Amino acid sequence: MNRNTRVIFIVCVAAVAVVLALQSGWLVNYYQVNKERFEKDANLAFEDAIKTEFRQRNDTIEEMIYRYVMDTNRVMITSSWKMEDSSWVYMVADKLNKKDRFSFSLKQVNEPILSQSDSVKELVARRFTKTYREEDLERHIVFFRTQAIGHYIDNKAREFGFDTARLRPIYLELLAERDIREPFLFLMADEDSTLNRSRFPDSLRLRYPIITKSFPTYRAETDVNYVRALFRPPFNYLLGKMIGMVIASLILLTIVVLALWYLLRIIRREKKLSAIKNDFISNISHELKTPIATITAAVDALEGFGALQCPEKTKRYLNISREELQRLTEMVNKILNLSVYERQDFALNPEAIDVNEMVESITSRHTLAGSKEIAFHYLNLAGTTSVQADRVHLYNVVNNLIDNAVKYSADKVVIDICFYRENGYNFISVKDDGIGIAAGDLQHVFDKFYRVPSGNIHKVKGYGLGLNYVKHIIERHGGWCMAESTPGKGSIFKIAWQL
Repeated sequence: MNRNTRVIFIVCVAAVAVVLALQSGWLVNYYQVNKERFEKDANLAFEDAIKTEFRQRNDTIEEMIYRYVMDTNRVMITSSWKMEDSSWVYMVADKLNKKDRFSFSLKQVNEPILSQSDSVKELVARRFTKTYREEDLERHIVFFRTQAIGHYIDNKAREFGFDTARLRPIYLELLAERDIREPFLFLMADEDSTLNRSRFPDSLRLRYPIITKSFPTYRAETDVNYVRALFRPPFNYLLGKMIGMVIASLILLTIVVLALWYLLRIIRREKKLSAIKNDFISNISHELKTPIATITAAVDALEGFGALQCPEKTKRYLNISREELQRLTEMVNKILNLSVYERQDFALNPEAIDVNEMVESITSRHTLAGSKEIAFHYLNLAGTTSVQADRVHLYNVVNNLIDNAVKYSADKVVIDICFYRENGYNFISVKDDGIGIAAGDLQHVFDKFYRVPSGNIHKVKGYGLGLNYVKHIIERHGGWCMAESTPGKGSIFKIAWQL
């Protein structure tokens, strides 16, 4: 990794780290906001639950007082006219003890009670009961207006005192209205502060980080004078509130990481392509210099050393020049053809081709070249010798595969060629027992300009275009190509195109 690439990599990693830090800080802050919102809603719901439970309790006791007062076997309600005030005075008295009585007037009624089943009596009883609720029950006291009624109300107020069993369903309902469904416990205490200034042990705070404000229960028993609600860490609630933000953050982070990864991949690819191109330029420059130097030497010999006076030397130098010019022409044609077969609009001319004849022509040519001791083994398993393909391009494709098998092998080489059909495709495989290709290089052998690295010197001459040409031509035929290899044991190349 060179300096520029390393700097870009460090900048990319730093950018990802900054994005991750910003998102983490934002999520932590959003978590804290939702936690505070949970605590606020839990407190508001708890306060409403305490008030609702107290109101329902008073409703129950008020109805019991009304029934008690209306019970003619226990209480008598009568009226008398008061001349001084010109108003009716009502008296509530115990049936068994007439002296145990209480008198009062009601401007809202101010009518006589004519019988114990009179509607006026019901109004008086309702107002009397309402007074007990507003002036006594809601103030958590009991005033003995009559001893019998006072004792009755006091007993009922104790019987229907504060109870968490009644508070729990009310609190659950109010929490659900605020979209809170977290489990909780009630904490009862003998002493507490309604200003929420109580200190709790760290062990309790650790298990129950959310503790509501304290409210008095007004019960006479010890250890139950105040009540709070305790919540464990509300992970489900917070997750429900934050899941959308978390997913959006993860998606954004993933996009940033993928974009940076893609950028680095492109940089590495361009760097690799640049190195391959430089290697190609260096290699082809050397290849071009060789025939030029040879032709220059032949021309100099003809001009400066009297070779023109000797017909045999003249012919030999001209033949050498012609062969070198032919090499130059082939190299130039390969480079020019590169731009041709990469165009998607270049035309193929499919026709019937005899595979056996094509393979025999190619193998005969390499055998006659005599550069190495080659043993060709050809096998036709297709049951036919005819295929549809572009004659020139298919010939060049197979020739390139066989030429590579010859080049990248020892002085003695065995090459197995097989033609077969399978799953609606024509297959031709070329297998050799040459030097093989490493796994890291095998995936790139069909790339343009790519040559298996061997230091700064390539013992085998080439331009990294042959297999790339094979890939383009076979894909234009609606097929594909693949390579398998084991270093030191040889390679096998397969091409396949549709029938």
